[in-house]
Amino acid sequence: MAEQFLPGVPRPPRPPRPRVRNLAQHDVRDARARLRGTIYEDVTPDTRAREQYSPVQIVDFCLDLAEVMLASGADTRSVETAVVAVSTKWNLAPLDLDFSGSSVTIQYAPADHPPLVKVRTVQSDGSDLDRLARANQIVDDLVHGERDMTSAVNALVAVLRLPSRWPTWLADVGLSVLGTSIAVQAGGGWRAGVGAFVLMLGIIVSGRWLTGRGFPQFFVSGAQAAVASALGTLAIWADVLTATGAATMVAALVVLLLPHVSLVTWAQDAISGFRAMAVARAFYIVLVIAAIVVGVPAGIAVLQWLSIEVDPSGIVLQPLPLWLSLSLTVVSAAANCFVQQASARVIPVAVVFSVAAGAFLWELRHLGMPLLGATFIASVLLGVLSTIAAARMRTAVAAIAVPAFCGALLPGVAVSNALLNFMSGSSGAALDFVAAVSVALGIGAGLVLGGLVATPGARRALRRARRVTVHSVHNDTTAIPVLRDTGYDPGNGSVPRGHRPR
Repeated sequence: MAEQFLPGVPRPPRPPRPRVRNLAQHDVRDARARLRGTIYEDVTPDTRAREQYSPVQIVDFCLDLAEVMLASGADTRSVETAVVAVSTKWNLAPLDLDFSGSSVTIQYAPADHPPLVKVRTVQSDGSDLDRLARANQIVDDLVHGERDMTSAVNALVAVLRLPSRWPTWLADVGLSVLGTSIAVQAGGGWRAGVGAFVLMLGIIVSGRWLTGRGFPQFFVSGAQAAVASALGTLAIWADVLTATGAATMVAALVVLLLPHVSLVTWAQDAISGFRAMAVARAFYIVLVIAAIVVGVPAGIAVLQWLSIEVDPSGIVLQPLPLWLSLSLTVVSAAANCFVQQASARVIPVAVVFSVAAGAFLWELRHLGMPLLGATFIASVLLGVLSTIAAARMRTAVAAIAVPAFCGALLPGVAVSNALLNFMSGSSGAALDFVAAVSVALGIGAGLVLGGLVATPGARRALRRARRVTVHSVHNDTTAIPVLRDTGYDPGNGSVPRGHRPR
């Protein structure tokens, strides 16, 4: 029944109709150019007549999203792709992003309104692959119309409030097991493996204690490297370990002290053109490497009174048989999944891909290819596999690639050789160590190239996998229920479906 109004009584004003922002063609072309070659290349603005989110709301959400992804260990290209895809979907263009190392700046500058500029400081906490994967899934839902802003904001808040995927003690044990595997893979034997486990566990606890007391990471890494090299020297003096065993034990610790995830993301940022972020990461990496390079000979120099003579010319690190090397790769990749807080469902995939990359690297090395080139090619293969699998599993590429390359491609043998030269007082030991570290840069370059090669196939896999049932009961911005088996409840996004990961 129509509403009746008395004569002479003014009618109440009609509520304003929702206004649809129309993007100019040059803005659409700019957004598509920035998304070209990514998994969200085909995203189109949503021009349905409905209530529009304000530019302030969208920019705030994009800043929150960028902060979560960067703090969880994402490379800058992935973050830019996510932000541009979301803003394009919500008709917000032109949007300028600037990553300056410790902050993210977003500017929205339409032609008919004053520009909106917001800055967010980002404190990187290392890597949390489970949190990164959940943030990636929120972006995927937004781009494909399965979430509105209210649901997305609630889901992002829920991600931030979730505790770590695995308890601290399990991550510590996983890192110690990873050190054992690296020492044995480098040819140190079971004694070096046991020593690496005990040494790694002690270093983790002491490093956490020093960091909690406010010591900068530079001093913490230098002290850890010095203690490790001193203990390795004492093990040789007491005939507990041979020079080879001691070198591999200390090398396992040094490899894990290296910011290998930051090294890989640095290479990705530098190759992708994010120079400011690459420079910021490079300063941090150089400081850590400098601390290790100074700490290792310092620990050996403290014990000069023992008069230990090590002649590396007669020591040859014997490569392991393929079956044993791949078995240790399985252990390394699985252990690193707990260290990097990866989701349980990606562990089998990461382990299988790590074995494939390790076998490929082993074959290339036996064909006579140099370590850097072989690692690069194996990383390309790993990048291809991880990109396609991540699209099919609707997770972040890093959630699969990081545990996989840490399990198979870390340069344990090269670092062991450099440490043997340190123990013998060789003048070129520092250059050998830098050359060994440069292998991690090859990993980053290979992952970037592999991702570029596999992205078209990943887009096709994503379109085939997105067969969901949607029940729309509103024609506004109320959340649309979507029947899916994984992820957060799109009703309000605040509670994960199913049991909380243990």
